[in-house]
Amino acid sequence: MPATTVPDPRMEQMSAPASLGHRVECLRWVPPEHALTWEHEVVPDANVDLLLELTPERCRAVLYGPVTRPLHVATQAGRGYLMVHFHPGAMPRLVDASPAELVNEAVELRHLGGLSLDALGERLLSAGSLGPMCEVLTPLLERTACPSGDSFDRVLHHLLSRPEPPRPGALAKTLHLSPRTLQRAFKERVGFSPGTYARIARLQHALGLLRASAGGSLSDVAYRCGYADHAHMTREFRELTGRPPSTFRLPG
Repeated sequence: MPATTVPDPRMEQMSAPASLGHRVECLRWVPPEHALTWEHEVVPDANVDLLLELTPERCRAVLYGPVTRPLHVATQAGRGYLMVHFHPGAMPRLVDASPAELVNEAVELRHLGGLSLDALGERLLSAGSLGPMCEVLTPLLERTACPSGDSFDRVLHHLLSRPEPPRPGALAKTLHLSPRTLQRAFKERVGFSPGTYARIARLQHALGLLRASAGGSLSDVAYRCGYADHAHMTREFRELTGRPPSTFRLPG
């Protein structure tokens, strides 16, 4: 699934191979025998996700854009689900739409890398497991055009290298970019502003810490993620997810 509030223990995950590492963060797979009929809650996330629903009869492909508010993705028992989780700003040209047009949206695909979806589905199910499935997808994704390195990549690297993202104005000055250039780069490649990206990245960091351990105080999580205090983190969680951070802890 895209970035869900509760990780699915039945889901297999692997990092992208080196040839796809510049555009893909990871791949995830839920085999048909492990899938449940369920509605998964998806939290705000700057990544684009390609979700393939597999049965012996057909393959359905849906491209999910970046998310700034909670949404829900349904799955059905007896169907396999393969997900490709792209890096922020690295969405390949799978559809005739920009990231800004895909924010909080989903588009159903008709083919992938020049191959019909039904033919692709047969090959993926025959592969059987996540590693061989990745070998099937890799040449198809490698043939799909992807954004080349530019000022956005410099900005993103700078953001990811800091414990707390700086304010957009300070970031533009540090990178010797005009505020207009900075805003345009994010709008074109991610779909929203660097300020929104920073809020979502910090939320994802906090969610990771909340999921990692049931122990530790919320104040400590807030401090480690760069929030001013526990109250600030709670406000951000409520605005972005509709719920306080305490509800995202996994049972301990």
